[in-house]
Amino acid sequence: MVRPVRRACGWATLVVSAMLNAALAAAAQPADQSAPQNSDALQEVQVTAPKLDRRTLKRVAIQFVKMHAAASPVIHQIGRWQADVCPKVTGLNPRAGEFVTRRVTEVAQNVGAPTRGVGRRCAVNVEIVFTPDPQQLLNHIAKAYPALLGSSRSAGDTIFRHAIQSWYLTGTREMEGWNPMVGGEGKLMGIQEDIDASTPPGVDRGAGLRVDPSDGQGFAGFGLAGSYVTKGLTSELVHVLVIVDTRNVAGDSLRSISDYIAMLALTRMGSLDGCSALPSIIDLLSSGCGEREKPQALTDADTAYLKALYSSDLEMNLNIEQGDMRDRMVTAITGR
Repeated sequence: MVRPVRRACGWATLVVSAMLNAALAAAAQPADQSAPQNSDALQEVQVTAPKLDRRTLKRVAIQFVKMHAAASPVIHQIGRWQADVCPKVTGLNPRAGEFVTRRVTEVAQNVGAPTRGVGRRCAVNVEIVFTPDPQQLLNHIAKAYPALLGSSRSAGDTIFRHAIQSWYLTGTREMEGWNPMVGGEGKLMGIQEDIDASTPPGVDRGAGLRVDPSDGQGFAGFGLAGSYVTKGLTSELVHVLVIVDTRNVAGDSLRSISDYIAMLALTRMGSLDGCSALPSIIDLLSSGCGEREKPQALTDADTAYLKALYSSDLEMNLNIEQGDMRDRMVTAITGR
């Protein structure tokens, strides 16, 4: 039976609530689970990027882009949000949950991602779950609601390997409108049964968006024939699931965790274990940075990258997109 993505996304809250209600009473929460008391608590704290000459900065910036922006296997382009980013937190006390939700929304606003603003009602498309038993939750979701684990899945993505982990449901939009051939029962060719063409919350299906299949294959549209520069296609984030292992982040502040989650919510990360020459909040939990000091908040490079992501022309071919984002990062970091 085909399960529409709209229904799958809508069930996310019910799924995690059922799994966590019994466990949360005894769950270990992050050390700083209460929202800060003063009005300056949510001001963005940045770590300054190292002073590098422009040539070196361009070289390390492109590495940063490639590590932080996984391209869509369907059309080989970088994706971002077009729908309003709307986070919801499960598994924390209300005050702490509000802090995380507010921080993710504020970061999105600051870098130019679409939002409806802090405190305004919206269709939830970023599910953030804090749990002391992430593998049990992940097993249940993989069995009962696999659509929540997103598009272009890999063999092993049902194993919880990090303190904080994310899964992305993505879509492809043809800018001239898209009505691909359909198979039996009105299903799109290449779309698996657990992810069909139904419109997820907050997504304008009429403008030509189609959900990517879980295997990364399927019909990708034709784009602009004969162009070596642009495809006329864009990749978009449709739904993001973030699971936080409360046992493994107990030593980190809620502010640091919130910034880490914000990065995962706004870009489809290519790696969580790498270590770029430019510091990133992702270094906080990375196994690849050794003894290097780990940022406790979004860095200058993080902010420059996200602003580049949400201002670049992402209809272009991948190498052009990456180069454009690199140049925008360098300009943001150097001021020229």
